Amino acid sequence: MRLTAPAKVNLGLRLLRKREDGYHEIETFFHTLAWGDELLIEPAGEISLTVVTAPDALFPEMFQDVPADSSNLVWKAATLLRDRLEMPGVSVTLMKRIPPGAGLGGGSSDAAAALKGMIDLFELNVSDEEILNMAVELGADVPFLLSGGCALAEGIGETLTAVTPVTDIPVLILLLPFMVSTQWAYDSAGLSEEKTACYGGYLAEKGDFADILSSIDLRNDLEEPVIKAYPDITGSLSALRDSGAFFVSMTGSGSAAFGLYYSDDDAAEAAGKLVDGGFSVIETILR
Repeated sequence: MRLTAPAKVNLGLRLLRKREDGYHEIETFFHTLAWGDELLIEPAGEISLTVVTAPDALFPEMFQDVPADSSNLVWKAATLLRDRLEMPGVSVTLMKRIPPGAGLGGGSSDAAAALKGMIDLFELNVSDEEILNMAVELGADVPFLLSGGCALAEGIGETLTAVTPVTDIPVLILLLPFMVSTQWAYDSAGLSEEKTACYGGYLAEKGDFADILSSIDLRNDLEEPVIKAYPDITGSLSALRDSGAFFVSMTGSGSAAFGLYYSDDDAAEAAGKLVDGGFSVIETILR
């Protein structure tokens, strides 16, 4: 069974409060892209994982340290299914394009695709609630990436409200050759007071995410602390704005930044200029 594991971006990311268990409660709009990793899942005598770098991947050296053992979320997904549902052994080949530590949800999307794929391949008898619970165990972004599209995420990212996706909008992603630790980024945000959630109210008032996207200031609260430590991200954000993107943001905890464009022609012209300017660019769309 072959599956895709799409990257995601955050359209707005607000840190609301830090819980006693160390996790941060947030609100964000997740949206998947038409670009990502690929998985090949096959029956086998035991669990095994092979990680390969896609021929078209940028910064291939960044994938050398992606683990192919029990610390990888794909392996953990297989272990959960084996232990709880007596799933047979499985061999997974993971082809990586989404760099680690970029804020694009690569590991979480790989885990979500593996979870869905293995359940379908072996026709496992499992309820939607059980699948969701396993996804939450694997990581905060995994529940959203089970279905993808667009959603308002609250809690630590696991409480989801489906939103009609704004599909086919051109997206340019600027990748940088370094990783940002998600835990470090959240800890560095220095959240000193609790905030009130507002994205749900915007959604109820506007009724359409396209209206929110064009009329609400969707800021990423992690940008400021991350940029202080990694100033190169500022160059990515500025270059995207100068290229004509109507929405620009760092995604998640970085290091990637992205811009949305009104038309394919606008995005193509911007991509050419950005590449000429020395940036590493991924051209894709919201999906």
